Amino acid sequence: MNSGFYEQRFDSIQFLRAAAAFSVIFHHISFIERGAFGVDIFFCISGFIMMYVTEMNTEHFFAKRLIRLAPLYYFITFITFAGIIIMPQLFDRTTADPVMFIKSLFFIPYSIDGVIQPLVRVGWTLNYEMFFYFIIWISIRISKKYRALTASLIIFILVVCGKMSGTGNVLVRFWTDSIMIEFIYGMLAYEIHRYVSVRYSRLNTAVRLPLFCLAVCTYIILWVVGYDNISQGADRFLTFGIPAFIIFNCIFISCYGIKLPAFFVWLGDISYSVYLIHYFIIRFYNRYICPDGICDLRAVFFALCAVAVIICAGAVSYTLFEKKLNTYLRNKILY
Repeated sequence: MNSGFYEQRFDSIQFLRAAAAFSVIFHHISFIERGAFGVDIFFCISGFIMMYVTEMNTEHFFAKRLIRLAPLYYFITFITFAGIIIMPQLFDRTTADPVMFIKSLFFIPYSIDGVIQPLVRVGWTLNYEMFFYFIIWISIRISKKYRALTASLIIFILVVCGKMSGTGNVLVRFWTDSIMIEFIYGMLAYEIHRYVSVRYSRLNTAVRLPLFCLAVCTYIILWVVGYDNISQGADRFLTFGIPAFIIFNCIFISCYGIKLPAFFVWLGDISYSVYLIHYFIIRFYNRYICPDGICDLRAVFFALCAVAVIICAGAVSYTLFEKKLNTYLRNKILY
């Protein structure tokens, strides 16, 4: 095993987080509507990171994940619920239902007109994340050494049972969806790289550059050919998950040990805040600035302005919630 593997910060992963977050942002812009695969990259990253952070320390694992994700998500959920009460006309298909509000806070999936989403629409991915963390928590208690294998088996069994049951129950459909397999991709990447990465620092440009180009080409293909349109009917863990797995591994290997520009790393740092905040800003843009979804100079200009506002809001949120509040809660609750 590469001992130095656990002594560094992976700029490549932060770079990928930024790319994934902004892919989702572009997906929600009315005249683009491509980039949903950013979520699949996030899930691959999550599988890798959960194995990485639990290698040396599993103490307070679930509490740490709650402190990491919940404060900002709860704040935005409260704001959303208040907004629905005050200005219901701005929220399509969403009502101020106290039961939905409670379920959103506890990351329990529920259906809104056939779509399984919480009050904060993009929070559906957090429902998957929290369920995955729960599986990791169980796996650690069964066997820390074999937690990746245990978690993978649990996910695989859930997905197979879901396929076989064909039930219409919301909870069963959501928690047995095959998109969960993308977390396995990340765990598999971890198990490979923690042993093989000892050789990555010796890789020269002749090896790194083709891998980086393969990742970029895969990313571009997902955009240009409208991959989400031609893959209708196929399981997402195949159509988006495998390309996400390729992108993750190629970027990880090609950038291993390389210090990337600080700006791109910073965008990765604020990606969680950007991801949660962007939907409301883009929704305002789609409704009041570009309601027709036509791409022209005005639409592009204001879309860039909206992205700039998202970055600024994400930076403020990152400072207040992810750095200051999270640090305070960890010190108060865990230590």
